[in-house]
Amino acid sequence: MSRFIKYYLEEIEKYGGIRNYVTAKSIEKKPFLNRIKKYAKDKYVIEAGCGSAANSIFLSNEGFHVTCVDKDPDMIEFAKQNFKSFKKKPKFINSDIRNLNKLKSNFDVSFSHGVLEHYRDQKIIELINSQLAIAKFVLISVPSNFFKSSQAINGDERFLDKKHWINLIQKTNGKLIESFGYFYDSNELKIRLLKLLSILTLNKLPKTKPYFGFVMGRR
Repeated sequence: MSRFIKYYLEEIEKYGGIRNYVTAKSIEKKPFLNRIKKYAKDKYVIEAGCGSAANSIFLSNEGFHVTCVDKDPDMIEFAKQNFKSFKKKPKFINSDIRNLNKLKSNFDVSFSHGVLEHYRDQKIIELINSQLAIAKFVLISVPSNFFKSSQAINGDERFLDKKHWINLIQKTNGKLIESFGYFYDSNELKIRLLKLLSILTLNKLPKTKPYFGFVMGRR
């Protein structure tokens, strides 16, 4: 069993089952998911690196046509199992997200959460370009430099600052349309307190939120 699957199983158990887990994650990631809804006018989206597929489960059952891609066949099977409790299911593709540009489909949005921070700079640029080749908009969500390297789940995550991410995006075939910061893993006391601080200061503090979100479009 991979480290990620073990992590997801522990998270699902912590929330009391897959349905509670999906509901909780959809609330925590509302700023990100709402932007997917905003830019996916025709409701055709693809998740590049689906993991547990919690995002895709939510969007599928909100009426979106979702395709899930992940290079790990065990992760794809794990995601399929998670969908068994839900009425609507996406299309699953076991493939490396570096090969997305080989798909003939034209999506409204290609999105990823907690994926690109596992790659080096040049590979991030290539992965964004691969998504831009099949989607009108690319939305990414990544952990920020709010986190320390000791908090990495897999050990290869890079917690980069906002300036670094924007610099990478400027080197892609896309253009930056929107950037935003938001709170995630809100069950942690520290983050809950910081989220309250953000509300009280009209989003001015803390300056660096736990997660960055970026919206890109084709040039």
